[in-house]
Amino acid sequence: MTGSTGTSEEPIDSVREVPTRSVATYARLWQLETWLRQMVYIELCAAFGRHWTQEVAGQPRGSLTADLRLTHMPTPDASPISYVTFGSLCRTIGNHWDLFSVYLPPRDLWEAKLSEVAQIRNRVAHFRLGHFDDLTRLLQFMRDLDDGFWRFCTSYNDAYPVLPPSKDPVTKRFQHLDQFPYVRVNSQSWAKVGVADPDAMFSMSIGVLQRPWQTSKQSGRSSGQPGLLYDVTIVGRDNHRFNYARLLEDTKRLHGDVVHICIDSFGSSVRFTIPAILGARVVNHTIQAFVDRIPNSLHRSHGSDQTDAVERLAGEWPEYVLGPEDPLVFLEPQMVGSFFSA
Repeated sequence: MTGSTGTSEEPIDSVREVPTRSVATYARLWQLETWLRQMVYIELCAAFGRHWTQEVAGQPRGSLTADLRLTHMPTPDASPISYVTFGSLCRTIGNHWDLFSVYLPPRDLWEAKLSEVAQIRNRVAHFRLGHFDDLTRLLQFMRDLDDGFWRFCTSYNDAYPVLPPSKDPVTKRFQHLDQFPYVRVNSQSWAKVGVADPDAMFSMSIGVLQRPWQTSKQSGRSSGQPGLLYDVTIVGRDNHRFNYARLLEDTKRLHGDVVHICIDSFGSSVRFTIPAILGARVVNHTIQAFVDRIPNSLHRSHGSDQTDAVERLAGEWPEYVLGPEDPLVFLEPQMVGSFFSA
């Protein structure tokens, strides 16, 4: 029993009629498809900015509207990419193959394997037992994708500094908020040095994420270029911690121009990414609006690990809010591991 609702929840493996391998297959399909949707979302945002939804094959208006109509059972899912069919998702990848080929097998192999996965998905979705080797085939497919997804995810934590900061209109605008800015130490190198303002409540740094498919980046300014994301990190100083619930509410109207907002276990920092293709004016406005609302959400506190509470808060917001346990928040290129552990 749960609370006073009078409902019961049995673990799925206690339902004898449900084949174990069907449950395992469904779980892996969930894992694969969820990450495919995340990949499509990030790369389309980086390439097209605000207009990314127009590049999705098959608009999800019907299913999204139907879900929103059920006000007695709301869901935080709000991204259009969460509501397109699997077929539309795959067509979107095919329509923009140049954005995804760096992560996936050669196109002919990808499409051949995808047809198998689509059939396995159809069997599970319609409660058919399927072939005995369906799970084995799916796991092999995920192993084939593992390196590509590892690259996709770790590249989201591989920002580089803009040097000198003055050469880009975004980093130039906000370099005074970095308490330890990059300075040239000799003709060949830069280092983060400085003396922090003792009255500063926070420090802000801005780097740039270059998506792996973007190989023709122009030198100089990053603003206005496709395939680049500004990576903004604001860290509380002198035991200042974030009230994330307040910050998210206060900045809600700005969320349409960010890709993700990342919150940590200790309330010590907030990170958000913004498509550079939006241009300096929009990016600067968005960052400044965040900065203006930071003092209202900071308070002095000795930090403690609040991972569970922060994860719950992230789960109450749409897909663009990431908690500390999301791999997009912590996986870095120098780490070694398996993405799907298939």
